[in-house]
Amino acid sequence: MYLLDTTSTAAISIYALLSTAYKSMQVLYARPVDGPAVSAEPVETRPLPAVDVIVPSFNEDPGILSACLASIADQDYPGELRVYVVDDGSRNREAIVRAHDSYSRDPRFSFILLPENVGKRKAQVAAIGQSSGDLVLNVDSDSTIAFDVVSKLASKMRNPEVGAAMGQLTASNRGDTWLTKLIDMEYWLACNEERAAQARFGAVMCCCGPCAMYRRSALVSLLDQYETQLFRGKPSD
Repeated sequence: MYLLDTTSTAAISIYALLSTAYKSMQVLYARPVDGPAVSAEPVETRPLPAVDVIVPSFNEDPGILSACLASIADQDYPGELRVYVVDDGSRNREAIVRAHDSYSRDPRFSFILLPENVGKRKAQVAAIGQSSGDLVLNVDSDSTIAFDVVSKLASKMRNPEVGAAMGQLTASNRGDTWLTKLIDMEYWLACNEERAAQARFGAVMCCCGPCAMYRRSALVSLLDQYETQLFRGKPSD
């Protein structure tokens, strides 16, 4: 027993030491640095990239989807903006019908109704296949975005060395319980430490799904792998 206790204590101590070292390095490398110049050409003379916003939806609450689309419609982005709302074979089409009724006269909005549920990835791919913008912004149907999100992300993407950018995530119910506060804290750490530190090495492992923008050329080159990705030998959707 004594040997087991000693081994357990040593393992926990080593884990704590490594975790502390990892977090310390993460904080250090998350500090902002001066990046490469976006382009020698003045920003004013370069055309703004066209942005396609893709919103996959499955059995979403009508009010929540409406709030999501309203936040996208209210973007201040001065360039071309198109929105593709994909209903992924919902059993109840009320949300998508209500959304269509609200935005059918808005030329920026297109609606895609899939005959059956195929999963988020394939729903996104269906919209990507119909879109043509320079940049693709994925937004979850239960998320709302600030009015300047597209402008800020597109500004970051003006740097040709950037293949993807993500927004700062905030839990809308963060004030409800201690658990939602912890979830919101995890969002903050993921955006402002983990991804920021990884970006210093040009190797961000993941852009959070609720609000992530990709350069189309980079996205299309990996689209087949994205759509058919497996986890433990099974489709990841």
